[in-house]
Amino acid sequence: MEGVTKMQTEVNFNDRLIRLPELERIFGVCKRTVRRKAESGELPPLVRCGGVVGMLESKVKEYFRRLSGQNAN
Repeated sequence: MEGVTKMQTEVNFNDRLIRLPELERIFGVCKRTVRRKAESGELPPLVRCGGVVGMLESKVKEYFRRLSGQNAN
């Protein structure tokens, strides 16, 4: 197909969105701090899907792997 390029992004359709109340428990901080740290880049970015805000589970797992010094693969 001419003019169509293959996307080089990896898509995981089984990735779930972890909402703010659960993120508060995971990170041990209030949702305001979760938002602030996500905006500053200290935590994975927040994603908005419809009226729901959260983080992709894969990004949270990757964050903790990096913290523990393990390879993200």
